[in-house]
Amino acid sequence: MTTKTIILAALCGLSCCALGQSGLQGEYFNGKQFEEKIVTRTDPQINFAWFNKAPAPGVDPHVFSVRWTGFLQTPESGTYRFRAFVDDGIRVYVNGKLVIDAWSLHDTGRFVGEIYLDAGRKYPLKVEYFNAMFEGEIKLQWQLPSEKPLFDGYFGYNDHDIASRYLIPPAPPKISTEKPRLTPEKPRDTAPLKAVVEPDPEPVQKAPTPVPIPADTLETYIPKNILFEKSKAIMLPASEPELNKLAAFLIRNPRYTLRVEGHTDRIGNSAKNMILSKERAQTVAAYLVKKGVEASRITAFGYGDTRPLFREPEGVANPKNRRVAFLIGE
Repeated sequence: MTTKTIILAALCGLSCCALGQSGLQGEYFNGKQFEEKIVTRTDPQINFAWFNKAPAPGVDPHVFSVRWTGFLQTPESGTYRFRAFVDDGIRVYVNGKLVIDAWSLHDTGRFVGEIYLDAGRKYPLKVEYFNAMFEGEIKLQWQLPSEKPLFDGYFGYNDHDIASRYLIPPAPPKISTEKPRLTPEKPRDTAPLKAVVEPDPEPVQKAPTPVPIPADTLETYIPKNILFEKSKAIMLPASEPELNKLAAFLIRNPRYTLRVEGHTDRIGNSAKNMILSKERAQTVAAYLVKKGVEASRITAFGYGDTRPLFREPEGVANPKNRRVAFLIGE
């Protein structure tokens, strides 16, 4: 092989590497609804765990969202199963179809969706994710049509991470090579200049003297009626006025911190009650952050049915035990 052939082979190898970049394009935003884009990068896989750490420089470590886009290269034909582990919300679109829809607060929830795909094709793939409070986690896996679950159940042990070689980022936008057209210069006005008389400036108004605000009492701002949909962490709009009042108080008094505690009664499964109580506390905390309270000042905990106000008999509901408690400290 001649020196010229070796050089050409090397250049070809470099070109193939450059064109063969794998992964998905990830757009990282501040806010849970893609409000403020901070950074765009290529991620080889979707497998992340952020424990109170920013996923990228400049991104809020507590309340952020990510949108991954690109293509999925399919190695075989058949029904593909996708599984997501997520804390908090996720949506997965394959070829424009919503395969997984879990756009709400979750504490490491597991979600599954299926779709039939043909071999050797590149299908559009879009994954949307948000984290509303504290630690964030997302892992997207799949099971190929030829791979069967190792046990009879909804979740099989054959689910595994999607290898980066099956993920293709979107093509970069084309850069136009056309030269901009020059606008012909307008002829200059040779008419004599006219004197311009400027109006007298308006008098500057002094800012009003601030009126002192009476000292706040903590008890006045503790919400009493935080309501949710039955057996869900979806807060009802009737809860917002009291939370708005609490958020305004915390913003005016930055020395205070807040502890939010979720509680349930003894109806239902205790393990599920524990998860529900934490999700409801996180929902309340996320709402306060949305209203302008710093996330670092709020902690959220769920205690399920372990700390009842009233000890009701087994199987008897007590609405007073289903509550969200607030503890304000310094």
